[in-house]
Amino acid sequence: MTKNERVLEYLKSLPEGTKISVRSLAQALKISEGTAYKAIKDAESMYIVTTIPRAGTIRTKPKNKQIDRLTYEEVKNVVDGVVLGGENGLDIELHKFLIGAMTTEEMVKYIQPGDLIILGNRDNAQTAALKAGAAVLITGGFDAKDEVKNLANQLSLPLISTTYDTFTVATLINKAINERMTKKRILLVNNIMSTNPIYMTTKQTVKDWKMLLNKTSHTRYPVVDDSGALVGIVTSREVAKADEEDRIGDIMSKNPIYVTETTTVAFAAHLMIWWNIEVLPVTNNKELVGIISREDVIKALQYMAKQPQIEETINDTLLKDFRAEKIQDGMKFFGTIPQNMVNQLGTVSSSALMMLMCECGVSSVTRNKRFDAVVDNFLVYFIRPLQTEKSIEVNTTIIDYSGNFCKVEISVIYDGTMIAKALMSLRLLKNKKLF
Repeated sequence: MTKNERVLEYLKSLPEGTKISVRSLAQALKISEGTAYKAIKDAESMYIVTTIPRAGTIRTKPKNKQIDRLTYEEVKNVVDGVVLGGENGLDIELHKFLIGAMTTEEMVKYIQPGDLIILGNRDNAQTAALKAGAAVLITGGFDAKDEVKNLANQLSLPLISTTYDTFTVATLINKAINERMTKKRILLVNNIMSTNPIYMTTKQTVKDWKMLLNKTSHTRYPVVDDSGALVGIVTSREVAKADEEDRIGDIMSKNPIYVTETTTVAFAAHLMIWWNIEVLPVTNNKELVGIISREDVIKALQYMAKQPQIEETINDTLLKDFRAEKIQDGMKFFGTIPQNMVNQLGTVSSSALMMLMCECGVSSVTRNKRFDAVVDNFLVYFIRPLQTEKSIEVNTTIIDYSGNFCKVEISVIYDGTMIAKALMSLRLLKNKKLF
């Protein structure tokens, strides 16, 4: 068992509500404060402990944090339904829904607990579905018998009636599920931030900064005033020009770039790339509540890319019919543009073609250089119109790569003829050494 695993097991053994600090943990287990600090951060991500501003870190009951969920209550609202029974089960999460357009015996074979069965006025099927552990949604505005309602109440499984027909209900629920699956890709800063940041105050000195450096090996810290509000950032660059007795408030960089807890991770990544910074303070009403690093953001972006996806984004729709082939200093993409990407003249929309070229350019950089990237500039020329559902070739070539920037040349070819050409510049997000 590693030191980190030993500390996590120790934290799990503590009673709920126990206050924890880096120093007390280090002394109790005879480990360095750096090891204790890392373990507390890991424990926060596992929801073993939580950090409350001004109160400190507290042992909490572990729980699974969900980014989004679809409950029977939300289904009821989506279909404008009326609850006939089982109201106590409305907060249960929906796993999947089924249309019970089959015999009762066949229907039960497909039911699992947590499902939702869409039925008409079929008393036996409603009863069988409830006994199998599924909620029931009755279409057509029909009521249910008292014995079915009593069974729903007894099992705490919702029995809902709606005036909509089966097709409309299935469409509405499917849309709601799709929206929530799409939201799973949208991570917020509060999902990944470190909630126990090391910071300095305006009254501390450069000597204190050097002591923190020896203790943590970090070289940049957010700076707060007496009220805990973020007022600056201090790094080795400011300290290099100062004396040991100089106050942090006098040498810090003021008006720092920061994010809030509800900022998206994607936007935070864009800020880091644009301003070439490695850490971002997180505030809540100007009060410092956390910090995110470049490493945190890169891991989050990798996580988002692996999330399950039902609802397709516009970018997914454009690229789903394209296959990629890696070449030297670039990539080739072969496929067809979907038929719905047309303009009023019936040819491929210039905005859709531009988005396709942009996505291919970014993809060629992220796959070749293995960096996340954001577009800095995009210059495009449309040479000839293009019909939809025609097989095209998109060629991308990385023509310049230096530091945090990259330039890509993109061309769209149909039947040996140039359709469009573009030049793109991008800023790269690299996993630098943070401190």
